[in-house]
Amino acid sequence: MNLNINWNIIRAILKRDLRMYFTNPSGYVFITIFIFLSATAAFWQERFFMNNLANLNQLNMLFPYLLMFFIPALTMGVWANENQHGTDELLFTLPATDLEIVLGKYFAAVGIYSASLLLSISHIFVLMALGSPDLGLMFGNYIGYWLIGTSMIAVGMLASLLTANITIAFILGSLMCAFFVFIDSLGGIVTRDFGEMLISFGVVDHFNDFARGVLIFSGLVYFLSVAGFVLYLNIILVGRRHWPAQADGYKMWVHHLVRAVALVVVLVSVNAILGRFSMRLDVTGEQLHSLSDQTETLLSELDADRPVFIQAYLSKNVPQHYVQTRENLVSFLKGIDAEAGSKVQVSIVDTEPYTPEAKEAREKFNIVPQEIQDPGSARASSSQVFLGLAITCAAEEHVIPFFDRGLPTEYELTRSIRVVAKTERKKIGIVDTEAKLFGGFDFQAMRSNPAWLVVEELKKQYEVVQISPASEITEKLDGLLVALPSALPQEEMDNLKKYMFTGVPTLLLVDPLPMVNIGLSPSEKAGGNTNPFQQQNQPPPKPKGNILNFLGEVGVSWNFRQVAWDTYNPHPDLAQVPPEIIFVGPGNETPDAFNPDHRASSGLQELVLLYPGAIHQAPGGQFSFTPLLKSSRYAGALQYNQLVQRSFFGTQLVSRGHRRIPSGHDYTFAAHIQGEAVNSSIVMDSTATDPADQIKSVNVVVIADLDFISQQFFEIRKRGFENLNFDNVTFFLNCMDMLVGDESFVDLRKRRIQHRTLEMVESQSKRFIEQRRKEEEAAEAQAQVALTEAQSRLDQKVAEVRNRVDIDAQQKQIMARNLQEVENRKFEALKANIEAKKQAQIQSSKENMEASIRAIQSSIKSFAVLFPPIPVLIIGILIFMRRKRREDEAAASARKLRS
Repeated sequence: MNLNINWNIIRAILKRDLRMYFTNPSGYVFITIFIFLSATAAFWQERFFMNNLANLNQLNMLFPYLLMFFIPALTMGVWANENQHGTDELLFTLPATDLEIVLGKYFAAVGIYSASLLLSISHIFVLMALGSPDLGLMFGNYIGYWLIGTSMIAVGMLASLLTANITIAFILGSLMCAFFVFIDSLGGIVTRDFGEMLISFGVVDHFNDFARGVLIFSGLVYFLSVAGFVLYLNIILVGRRHWPAQADGYKMWVHHLVRAVALVVVLVSVNAILGRFSMRLDVTGEQLHSLSDQTETLLSELDADRPVFIQAYLSKNVPQHYVQTRENLVSFLKGIDAEAGSKVQVSIVDTEPYTPEAKEAREKFNIVPQEIQDPGSARASSSQVFLGLAITCAAEEHVIPFFDRGLPTEYELTRSIRVVAKTERKKIGIVDTEAKLFGGFDFQAMRSNPAWLVVEELKKQYEVVQISPASEITEKLDGLLVALPSALPQEEMDNLKKYMFTGVPTLLLVDPLPMVNIGLSPSEKAGGNTNPFQQQNQPPPKPKGNILNFLGEVGVSWNFRQVAWDTYNPHPDLAQVPPEIIFVGPGNETPDAFNPDHRASSGLQELVLLYPGAIHQAPGGQFSFTPLLKSSRYAGALQYNQLVQRSFFGTQLVSRGHRRIPSGHDYTFAAHIQGEAVNSSIVMDSTATDPADQIKSVNVVVIADLDFISQQFFEIRKRGFENLNFDNVTFFLNCMDMLVGDESFVDLRKRRIQHRTLEMVESQSKRFIEQRRKEEEAAEAQAQVALTEAQSRLDQKVAEVRNRVDIDAQQKQIMARNLQEVENRKFEALKANIEAKKQAQIQSSKENMEASIRAIQSSIKSFAVLFPPIPVLIIGILIFMRRKRREDEAAASARKLRS
């Protein structure tokens, strides 16, 4: 093959094909259809509004399948048209090599495809109108679109070269493109090793990196390899006219087949070698796929004389939904290894079950494989997967037995490195309360409960001990965690209060209705969580202490008989959850929903509370009161007794149609209280002589919900459920770190994908929700007025009878009673009619709201899908009109000449 390329020839063929395409109206039709279909894939799906995210995820999932049809439509005439019209002979008589002709044709098709992508950038403008998309992520997406398209163009050209029929060329092109799109699906019906190899041949797996906003070198090499190899096949087939009958005793097709196979081997080998290098560029706005400044700072501060060793036992082949987790883990491990040098030594061990490596992982670090279901397998099989790490430094050791999908990779690695490198840990005490964070026996369910996952999470960073408040607390602690202090007897509450007032940083978790065990609610008597059949054999529990006085001395006022609710819900797919499940986020229109000036809450994106309470500063409070979490203005509170029902078997949550009218102001769910004040209880004690004992020092964070750190939120965080990316665990750990004075992980812990919602849709929806609220309030008011008037008429008629002077008292009483019974029946019937009318109005208001929201979504979908293709369609019509006018002028001139 002659590689002395004449670029002038390539440029001439490129201009010729571009001119032919863009002066033909049918070309604009194909581009219009492409933009229309891509817009439909991006915005028309119901999931786009359910996810409520300003990104192109829906298009990314369907884009390879869209190209299966658009690329063949674009390339079906590249060679077939030349052959059909006989212009291929003219083309091959040019003073050009086969390589130059193929490259000219290829660059022309790439130019047309690039123009199509450029015109589809209108999708980004649609997202910008709806919200604030990550432009870096959009750039990465479009680079991926361009690379996958340019590789498939070569495939489509090959199909066009095989036939002179355009229709057959399109069908062949679709089938050949489908091979690269669907090859990964074959992984589920073959052996796992062979299936992994097939997946690496497919375009979808490589495209997914660009869809995440990561420009990865191995992906670039793959797409170039596909394009290069298929272009080589194009060149071979174009040069068939030059083939001799035989060469060295073999047919020419045998020579080229051997060369093609050899080229495949070379390309596969090159991709395998270069794929080991983790060269990539993170173009996302949050730079989530690169080492943060905090990690680089921590690595630079490590002692070179005490190196950290990381042994990663990873399965080479993992189920498809864990592929990204493994790649992220390997990437960050290599990044840490490169950044830290000799301070951190990383060893990545390919580990499979029943191998010496698996035995070593089990015996040394108790790392065992996890049974993971493979949803991508046609056989619904499961795999034993190793994703465990052991981080050691001298005698210190920390083991992550399995790296689940939802765990923040960089944070977990960085924290583990610092924990083992720093031998001294701060000590946190967890007060033993009825919440049983350390686990224990549940007499209600008659079973033993394990420790809460929050305890295990704290143990990864701190030394954690259990503290009994039954006697005076004397242990020296860096921080204290108290869950449900309302369940403590008064004596234990006093011991805790005395210790807190020495200035020990304390995190208090109070809750008006703890869903983990409603019997522990402060409105319930002591022992409300005990099995009724066990109460007879046990001494009566000590009564609960005065939690109101306890919190009042801390500077907090809390009505434990009220449960807060909020109408703000940014998850359309969770629209059925009750308003007492509160979503806290910037979208609730409260400027400081997350206090932006406090390290524990600034930068958070979304947090969920379950039936929380509301707190505020106590009147005349002597300490600073800094709110951390706030509700929207469309929030309110219900009484505890409205939400529960008591029975012999305990207190249970009930679902009733409660009347909820927003108070018009926000509620505070968490606050940081700090300061010093005179301890009045000590001052009144004549035996207290030390002036220091007369000062109470407070450094407390109070959170009015316990359930936000329950097991389910740790599981959600660990499993990485889509669109359920809550900051519950992050906020809790930030509060704990901030209290004990260890804030090195606070910023790193907050680092995650920014929740970029469809702000315009949310604002419009809120307007209709507010309108619905006003209509419901008006219906309630009208019903109340009607009932009041009916009651007044009844009272007036009874009073008229009682005021009569022409009958005696006994007759008055009989007539009044009869009249009251008759009028009461009328009143009850009228009351039922008024209530039914009110409910009908409320239901109509709800239906109008839902219809209005659906109308907004429909109008957005229509605009997003129909508007982008219009400019291209107009250009195509203008080109058609121009071409038609020229044809008419040419026909008129020809008639004149003939005449």
